[in-house]
Amino acid sequence: MAFPQGIVAFNQGFGVIGELYDDSPRRVQSFILTSNAIPNVVGYAYTFVSGLQGVVTAGNVGGANVFAGYLVNPKAYASPGPSGGTPLQPTLTVSNYLTAEFLNMGLIIVALPAVAAVGDLVVFNNSTGALATIAPGASIPSGFSNGYALVEPYSTASAGLSVIRVTTVP
Repeated sequence: MAFPQGIVAFNQGFGVIGELYDDSPRRVQSFILTSNAIPNVVGYAYTFVSGLQGVVTAGNVGGANVFAGYLVNPKAYASPGPSGGTPLQPTLTVSNYLTAEFLNMGLIIVALPAVAAVGDLVVFNNSTGALATIAPGASIPSGFSNGYALVEPYSTASAGLSVIRVTTVP
């Protein structure tokens, strides 16, 4: 009997939002989440709460907070499930007042709302921390802050999962 030959279509899932993309150097620190009514979503951007050491919030309410990083490592947080959902139902939303991990240097997988070109700059919504991109050299839109990251050359042909390189040193 001959060994079977042919082409196998193998397009496995790319990754999980908030996961590290590779084993390149990275900087991750633990801080306490206190976003009050704003959902703490994995893969979003966070800033330090003014006057409170080691406490971060989603977005940049007021526009004057210091960038802390992106909420990462989604598999490390206990999940009670979304509001009204069943316990342990998958969610990328993390509860307030947890110690969580924030990446401020390295490559991570995120969800982008629109098509992004390689090298586009990542910005985030001041109200929620949700990500968006702008072309290099473009002005940061009103209501957004610098995300200190660039879009990497992977999965940028459509909206959805992409890799960003975070390069900040806060």
